[in-house]
Amino acid sequence: MYNVINYLIILSALSIYFENRKTRSTYFWVLLILASINTVGIYKSIDNIQFQSNFSKGKNMFIVKETKNEADYSLVYTKSHKIFIRLVEKLRLGNGYKPFSNMSYEVTWINNEKAIIKFSNGQGHEVRGKILNFTETNGQYLNVLASLNGSWTDKNNKNNSITFDRGEITYKIGNKTYWYSSSMADEQGNYGSILYGSNNTPGIYILKNDDNTITVGYIQLKNNRKYIYSR
Repeated sequence: MYNVINYLIILSALSIYFENRKTRSTYFWVLLILASINTVGIYKSIDNIQFQSNFSKGKNMFIVKETKNEADYSLVYTKSHKIFIRLVEKLRLGNGYKPFSNMSYEVTWINNEKAIIKFSNGQGHEVRGKILNFTETNGQYLNVLASLNGSWTDKNNKNNSITFDRGEITYKIGNKTYWYSSSMADEQGNYGSILYGSNNTPGIYILKNDDNTITVGYIQLKNNRKYIYSR
C-alpha cells in the first residue's frame, strides 16, 4: 500500500513545471530514480512473501502473512482506516516450520466478531491457537478463567459439563473426563482462554459470551465442534 502511495506522490510531482530547462531535466531524473527505487521495493516485498491470505466475516477481516525475513513468526494484520493494514499479532513458530505455507492451519469464525486461528507449531506439529476479537469496546482487562467458577452444563446435553474450582478445571463430555489446571492456560484478553492438553487430553478454548454463557471448543485441526454451556 505504501508503495502505491509513493507512486501517486511521484505522479502528482510530475504536474510541477519548472521554466528552467536544466532544473526541469534534473527534477525529472530525480523522480525517475525515486520511481525505480520504489519499483525495486515492490519486487523485494513480493519476493519476500511466502504466504498471504485474507479471512473475513461480515465487516471484519484479517490477513495472515508469512515472509522469508520473519523465520520465527506468522504475522496477523487487520484493517486500519479502511485502506491501511496494522500488525496486531506475531504468532511464534517452532523450528522455522511455516504452518500457513504448508497448509497446516484452520480459521474458524465463532461469530461475526470473534475468530480462532489453529495452526501446527514446529517439532511434533502440536496445535496452537490464537483468538482474535473484533469487538469495538473491550472494557477493562479480565482474566477469564479467574472469573469463572462452579459447574456449567451443555445447553444441548445435560450430561456434558465443565467445572471450575480454584484453578482446576474438570471437563466432562460423553463418557470421557479431562482435567486441566489454570497454570496450563494461555489467557487471551477479556474474551477467552486456551487450555493446552497433554498426551490424550485435547486442547480446548473457552470464550465468554455476552449472554452469560460460555463457548467451549477444541484446539485441534479438523475438529470444529463447539458447545454452549450455562450455569
